[in-house]
Amino acid sequence: MRALLHKTASTGISFFVTIARRTAFVFLFLSVILYYCICPTQAVETSTGEALALEAARLEEEGQYSLAIDQYSNALPLLLEEENVELAKTCSNSARKLMLILETYPYTLNELKELILQTYPEVSDEQVTLWTTEETVNKWTYDGETHYFSDTVANLKFRYMNLMFADEAAQEAYGALFEDVLAIIEGQSYNSFSQYSHPAKYRGVHTISIPRGELPQTGTLRLWLPVPINTEAQTGIFIESVTPEKWLKFPVSINQEIGLAYLEVPLEELEEDLLIQLAFVFTHYEQHFDVNPAAVGEYDKESELYHQYTSSSGNTEINVEIIEMAKLIAGNETNPYFAARKIYDFIVENVTYSLMPHMVFYPRTEMTESSYVHRYQQGDCGAQSMYFTALCRSLGIPARTTGGWQLFNGEFSGHFWAEFYLPNYGWIPVDTSFGQLAYYPREASAEDRKAFVDFCFASQDSMRSVVQKDTDIPLIPKAESMVLLPMAIQMPAVEYSIPSAEMWEATVLDHWTLSCEKIQ
Repeated sequence: MRALLHKTASTGISFFVTIARRTAFVFLFLSVILYYCICPTQAVETSTGEALALEAARLEEEGQYSLAIDQYSNALPLLLEEENVELAKTCSNSARKLMLILETYPYTLNELKELILQTYPEVSDEQVTLWTTEETVNKWTYDGETHYFSDTVANLKFRYMNLMFADEAAQEAYGALFEDVLAIIEGQSYNSFSQYSHPAKYRGVHTISIPRGELPQTGTLRLWLPVPINTEAQTGIFIESVTPEKWLKFPVSINQEIGLAYLEVPLEELEEDLLIQLAFVFTHYEQHFDVNPAAVGEYDKESELYHQYTSSSGNTEINVEIIEMAKLIAGNETNPYFAARKIYDFIVENVTYSLMPHMVFYPRTEMTESSYVHRYQQGDCGAQSMYFTALCRSLGIPARTTGGWQLFNGEFSGHFWAEFYLPNYGWIPVDTSFGQLAYYPREASAEDRKAFVDFCFASQDSMRSVVQKDTDIPLIPKAESMVLLPMAIQMPAVEYSIPSAEMWEATVLDHWTLSCEKIQ
């Protein structure tokens, strides 16, 4: 399960835990009442399964998560036997949510301090105390004790540049990428202007290979495999093969808002090990927008595009505080190009890069990505991009959080960035977290750092793959329960047809690979 978390971007929260607990209890209690309203003749007294479910919800409300998981697990087979499927689904979702919280926040304070000292053995006790008591440290209290975010130690080097500069492996990796982008900038200055140029063609291959004994004997395994989509900067999407093709239930959605191949595996028919392969090809272009601010047209405020991309939605929440911040950043600026640049600069300079616990955010709990970043002024690529998007939308500038994968090291790795829309120009790329990489190489000059930061506003490399045009887009077809990361899909989304307290996603992801080959 820990490996599963490291394949995802994770986040931590603390101040809304009480609300989350009470919401879970009330929701499950109402589920029991609703069941009796619909099926009044099936039971007069609370059944054993329902009693266990209510006890589990009570334990969850009290913060006794480990005990609650056990009770939810005990309730599930009884509820299925009693044919109370809806309550079983509720128990399944509750148990899985608590399991994710435990995996996202695994360390006690002493365990966290020990891990810090293992990573940085020369640090003082006073420094360890400072690092573990800051307001921005992600934590969650359960089982009678405060627990800390799994990536707390990994985040330290982004918060304290002396740790980044002393990390030779990080210096080598970030330094090489820094030089690659400087070479793109240099090439751009010598070539005539072209909005889309220097195409790169890639082949990707999903492989899922699971021993038969690690899967349930019955039920249906539903799988959504992410694939690239056609956009202005990404073309030539071609699904080379799907094996076995008989499990593919819908045409692959390469021309929609999100790219997915949906498969259903009937486990009763699966006699041998599960083997699925899907191969795709795509071409991605560098982008270089030479915007003349005076030539930016007027927005059609009655258009569907304007309404969709200036609204508060999902993890791109717009609240009063975010609106006030957007106005403060923009000041008297009315030109959307300059206003977006001000927002970009603000985030690059003030929001600290920080790995996040996305799996315990909205819709699993009430905390949204943009609100979290606004409150704590920290976040990773996706969280920063959703904050940028929310700030732009607050000013009436259409914006969205786009992404899927980056291929900086020759392999697919999850990444998100933002885009804002300008009449007469289209969607302009913005990558705040990538722009912050300018400050990681210790030997970089101020001039090169500035060039790197400038490049990440209105320009973009070709080492990308767009899987979805915005976050919080429903899967195609829609999932019947909550998948691991509803906000974004950068790895297979998994759903099992029978309510269960098992994390079948972990089984699938432990046996999933996505290989990358640059064709030209």
